[in-house]
Amino acid sequence: MKRREFVKLSSALGAVSILSNPRSAYSSQVNDRVNLAVIGCGSRSDWVCRDFLKRPRDDVRFFYCCDVDLNRARHRMNQVKQEDMETKVIQDARVIFDDRSVDAVVLVTPDHWHALHTIQACEAGKDVYVEKPLSRTAFEGEMMVKAARKYDRIVGVGNQTRSAPYCLSAKKFIEEGNLGKIEFVRVHNMWSFPLPNLEPSIPVPDSLDWDRWIGPSPYREFSPTFMKALVWSYFWDYGNGLLATQGVHQIDVARWILGLKIPKSCCSWGGFDKERLKEQPPSTNSVMFDFGNMIMNIEQMMGTPYMLETDFVVRESDMFPYWYQNSSRIEIYGSRYLMVISRLGAGWQVFDRTKQRLPVVKAQEYGRYTNPEHMSNFVDAIRERKAPNSPVEEGHLSTMLIHYANASLRTGGVKLDIDQTTGEITNCPETEKYWRPEFRKEYDIPEIQ
Repeated sequence: MKRREFVKLSSALGAVSILSNPRSAYSSQVNDRVNLAVIGCGSRSDWVCRDFLKRPRDDVRFFYCCDVDLNRARHRMNQVKQEDMETKVIQDARVIFDDRSVDAVVLVTPDHWHALHTIQACEAGKDVYVEKPLSRTAFEGEMMVKAARKYDRIVGVGNQTRSAPYCLSAKKFIEEGNLGKIEFVRVHNMWSFPLPNLEPSIPVPDSLDWDRWIGPSPYREFSPTFMKALVWSYFWDYGNGLLATQGVHQIDVARWILGLKIPKSCCSWGGFDKERLKEQPPSTNSVMFDFGNMIMNIEQMMGTPYMLETDFVVRESDMFPYWYQNSSRIEIYGSRYLMVISRLGAGWQVFDRTKQRLPVVKAQEYGRYTNPEHMSNFVDAIRERKAPNSPVEEGHLSTMLIHYANASLRTGGVKLDIDQTTGEITNCPETEKYWRPEFRKEYDIPEIQ
């Protein structure tokens, strides 16, 4: 697929308005720009900001770079600043919410800050792009959805594979019945790096507001571990482990292209060191979801150097990965054929029974990496007051599968029965403490009516 065709198809996705008041347009006046503020200036924000600025129209500006560590905010400011405007460096996001010239916030914070900042931004009349996974707890996700609806805001989620045309064509291929009857899908989440260890506490750096970094989570002493890229996510207080940081991408693609919503049950095993599990999500995990008409299995392991993420050559060329050792592949088993698909531009192939021990490919489509198109789609959604490719409701449904899996795991592998209408767990009261934990009062997550 040519690049021009790729961009055209990507921008065509998600054209239905979600707002009850489509006239609630963005506020920018100068040169018809969309004014953004990035909150969270760590390593992931490098990619996110860069891809927002790749819009061909050059109509995006970053007014603020906000981080609890001022050194990080200054570093990001040097990346996004424009000659014709000033990009301000701040430590407290409330300054952004009070500035009426900001149209939308880009949240690239650790997961435990996603909910409160999203809700505050919606209340202030800002649209929101929030990185995945959407939430740290089920209650947070529910309130984020309610806030978007109550305040008529566009909230898009960083599940960027939803902007990939090859995934849309795979979904169409399946919906047309080409795979036959599908009753089983397997999602892989295998990564080379090991589970991190917690380094000893040291004095808080002068540039860091540690109390604000902790935010809604229980207070603990500072450790340099939490300042390393994504390492904070391997502690329950701040994230949900590898299943959330990486697995949510594959889970979202599988659920989306197969038309799955809420499972009827979930059972999760793993975390063999039970003492460690009290503090950290597991490196090894096996999860089974029953959707009534289909079973989804998720298989996860860390410390597997022979499993490979889709590399940059595959992402930008007509090439498929070596599927058997692709770390994030999804296998969809139909009564006629098998489809294998992955994220990061890996594309998809459909296989028949082998012939003379060689693969027989019945259909296929190459992919391309879709980060810039996904960010651009969010900006288009702001301008046109339409749903983005990855709206908050869909991000919530996919993240809920992670919350179910972790709740089952942390209660000893209990099979959770789930109401497929409400999404509530009906047979295990012990999971309520994970559904809505205690938040620190000064950073409490408000209950949106």
